[in-house]
Amino acid sequence: MSSLRSSSAGIAAIVALFAFSSVAAEKAAGAAGQALYDKECAQCHGATGKGDGEEAAYLTPTPKDFTTLEKRSDEFLTAVIAKGGAAKGLSQAMPAFPNLSQADLTNLVAYIRQLGKSSAKPAAPPR
Repeated sequence: MSSLRSSSAGIAAIVALFAFSSVAAEKAAGAAGQALYDKECAQCHGATGKGDGEEAAYLTPTPKDFTTLEKRSDEFLTAVIAKGGAAKGLSQAMPAFPNLSQADLTNLVAYIRQLGKSSAKPAAPPR
């Protein structure tokens, strides 16, 4: 019986370590994607990903608000960034970024996901 408990404890520790390392890797990828986002995306999508960048007022349709992307897969977002909006039936105003490496695309999507999560947090209840 004690070997079963120690096996269960070991498995739980491995699962916790995996979850922690997965979250850490996601945050690291997001941090790497932030500089690229600031350089290539923020002027249209805004610093916080709400679709309200400096250029947004001049674009039709307005840039996507990243808090609405939770139903889109990472593969879909990667394709839109690399190939442009028209390649996926979206706005032609979204340009293609074909020169980004796969690592850049992965990091950029991770950062966009972080923006979506941080922007989608519910407001604190009134006091």
